[in-house]
Amino acid sequence: MRFIKRINTLQKAAAIIAILLTLTIAACENGTDCNINNVSYNRIQLYASEMQEDTLSEKYSYPDTLTVKLIINGNDSIIINSLVGASELQLPVSYTHDCDTLVFEYSGNLIDTLYVEHSNIPFFISTDCGMAMYHQLTGLRHTNTMIDSAAINEPLIDFNWHENIKLYLFE
Repeated sequence: MRFIKRINTLQKAAAIIAILLTLTIAACENGTDCNINNVSYNRIQLYASEMQEDTLSEKYSYPDTLTVKLIINGNDSIIINSLVGASELQLPVSYTHDCDTLVFEYSGNLIDTLYVEHSNIPFFISTDCGMAMYHQLTGLRHTNTMIDSAAINEPLIDFNWHENIKLYLFE
């Protein structure tokens, strides 16, 4: 009988230790899921210009080589280098300027410039994760070498995946 009571006492002690250990581990978790990069990207989807009238237009893959440069203060940075078969682009947005200048270099030495006007929206995530920057698209301007037209689809650029800009290219 004493042996059975001792086993029951040990089982209860083991259960209490397991519960305390679980609570201790759970208490160490900060509960915040920080986005590692804290960067929101401008998502541009490519379409063929003839699909512009069709509301259910299909995505278009540019068949040749595409390079995209971001120009800030007169200096350019290659964001995408020699991408073949591009159909969608994820591009960073400037925190310090209200207009991003994107230069599209196509095969055959063809060049277009897309001016993406936006406002910057500081977004407080938490004390653990800090700040992030969202952006509100306010306007688009472009040259017409290969770009037929451009349209803002979703003006808010944040961490969620959605198509922000529709870019219609001549074929």
